[in-house]
Amino acid sequence: MFRPQKTALALAVCVLTACQSTQIPLKSEIDLPEGYGQNQAARGSAETARWWQNWHDPVLGRLIEQGLAQSYDIRIARSRLNEARAQARLAAADTGINSGISAESRLGHSEISNPLNNDLRSRLSENEKTAALGRSTLSGSQNLLATGIQASWELDIFGRKRSDADAANYAALGQQEALYGAQLLLSGEIAANYLNARAVQVRQQTAAANIAVLQKMLQYAEGRFRAGHVDAHAVKQAQSALAAAQAAQSTLDAEYGAYVRNIAVLTGQVPQHFRLPDSPADILSAQPAAPSGQTPQGLIERRPDLRARAAEVRAYAAKLAGAKADLLPRFTIQFLGQGGRIELEGDHGLHGWNSLLKIGISIPLFTNGRIKANIDAADARLKTALLNYDRTLLTALGEVDSAYQSQTALTRQSKLLQQSLQQAQSRADGAQKLFRYGSLTLDEALRARLDEQEARERLIRSQLARAQATVNLYKALGGGWEETVHAD
Repeated sequence: MFRPQKTALALAVCVLTACQSTQIPLKSEIDLPEGYGQNQAARGSAETARWWQNWHDPVLGRLIEQGLAQSYDIRIARSRLNEARAQARLAAADTGINSGISAESRLGHSEISNPLNNDLRSRLSENEKTAALGRSTLSGSQNLLATGIQASWELDIFGRKRSDADAANYAALGQQEALYGAQLLLSGEIAANYLNARAVQVRQQTAAANIAVLQKMLQYAEGRFRAGHVDAHAVKQAQSALAAAQAAQSTLDAEYGAYVRNIAVLTGQVPQHFRLPDSPADILSAQPAAPSGQTPQGLIERRPDLRARAAEVRAYAAKLAGAKADLLPRFTIQFLGQGGRIELEGDHGLHGWNSLLKIGISIPLFTNGRIKANIDAADARLKTALLNYDRTLLTALGEVDSAYQSQTALTRQSKLLQQSLQQAQSRADGAQKLFRYGSLTLDEALRARLDEQEARERLIRSQLARAQATVNLYKALGGGWEETVHAD
């Protein structure tokens, strides 16, 4: 029996605004068990972050590390993360002071009719110093140069801007979890294709050995036919069995090529240039035990999809806090400082400094229900996010127990099939000897050999299924990624 405990998303009560004025309670409805019901037989390493190291296959390890570094899926996810982080920085910058420097330059020219009478203008034109006043029109020009500093700041007393910044930050965290999830899926996909490729190689070796045996049996059948000990039907039987084995071998070659090309793409390599290296490890026969020491609480802390759902909940909570802040007043401060110089036709001119400080307040009075509707929508989105989190948590808990149970069952099945293969192999070897000495018909000898082949195929499929179940278990537990910081 497990003693249930409430999980709070690792959120508890989340305070979202800068001044701690708007509180949004966040709580999961799931009774989190203390342990899993199907992991009693787990005896393996508790390491899940780099779980492929538990297989002790150097080729598999290198391929996964290469994929995590070069895969286009990972690079795309990282690029999206960088975009989200930039958006978060933009939202955070909006909470501070906005300031700038301005400059202005103006050149003016004016011209008016001279109001003096003709006689007076004529006299003034005779003197060099007053000649300009004797013109029929008077003109002038002015130059203005002004520079200034301006700054504005909305006082985030009720945390509206801080909430918007929090929402953007949690959205960036969600993209970060998407990156971790991509790493988890990629490591699992590389391992799955690698295991399939190695299983096909074992089947190819088995098929080649079986073909060699069937060729010898055909030779025996032909020899006994020439000696008159068997009829032509026996020869045709041997020929048919050999042809079927050769056809199956051709199919295996195509399967192997497909898995190898998949590995190339997953690791960011050109398929036509990639060859799967040989490995000293027998990965199907020497498999790690199921990981021990795993807990549901660790699952919450580890699985990227759960962490992403938690970030989504926090983001919607921040948006709700921002929507509620729209009901409250807004305070703004603006500052303007400007200095300038005016020159009139080469005079020394005038200069001075002008400054202005403005404080404003904005209070929502009548919005036709817009703010209330926005709050209701934000609240509904938050509730949906919480429900999605709980659903994802339940799914994850079920996946882990199912993966543990499957891995345990397939481990036992592989052991039993290993024993069955040994028995079938002994019967086939004995039947072949009896056929050579004429104590057994060809039908019986071929049947025994085919039974051995089927037993071997069943064992290989079981070993492959067990290996894939182990990989799925690591994935269900959230293994396959490490928390690292990447430069934007």
